[in-house]
Amino acid sequence: MSSYTSSASKSFAHGISVQQLFASDLRYSAWANQRLLDACADRTGEELERDLRLSHRTILATLQHVCDAEKVWLDCLSTTAAGGKWILPTLPAPNLTLADLGQIWPELWKGYEKWLEGLSGTKIELEAEVFVQIPDGSVPRFTRWKILRHMLDHSQFHRGQVVGMIRSLGHTPPAINRGDYWLAGGSDGR
Repeated sequence: MSSYTSSASKSFAHGISVQQLFASDLRYSAWANQRLLDACADRTGEELERDLRLSHRTILATLQHVCDAEKVWLDCLSTTAAGGKWILPTLPAPNLTLADLGQIWPELWKGYEKWLEGLSGTKIELEAEVFVQIPDGSVPRFTRWKILRHMLDHSQFHRGQVVGMIRSLGHTPPAINRGDYWLAGGSDGR
């Protein structure tokens, strides 16, 4: 096991623990998602649902996908005991409006923070493995920290696509990189 994963309760040289780092990542992700929601509120319904032939084809469908994925992985993390099995849902994402996303997403972000705060801080909890049945029927095992990292990376990947989609419509997208988050007073997790 790498020293990164085997020291979840230890602090890095500059005093931030892995748990605090994930808290910072979650806050950044929530901030970036909210910035995109705010920017999309200025778009017309036609723009939000225009097939741009990228990602999930439309801005709204891509945001729905990101929100649904964040909901799915929070369910996995918060309901599956160490060593337990969880089945990845195969149903399509709900057809949510931008207003729906604006109501649902903040609750998901609070749910992730609550889940993370509920961990004892020991490496055992973040390194605990769960078995995830994926659509092809296989059941690989993943550590909790890898599931959380995947969710964060997945969301960031699709946010970048939404930024490109907004730009392709001739609009200036919001600045959503981590440097902008810190310049806006974002927390480092402590």
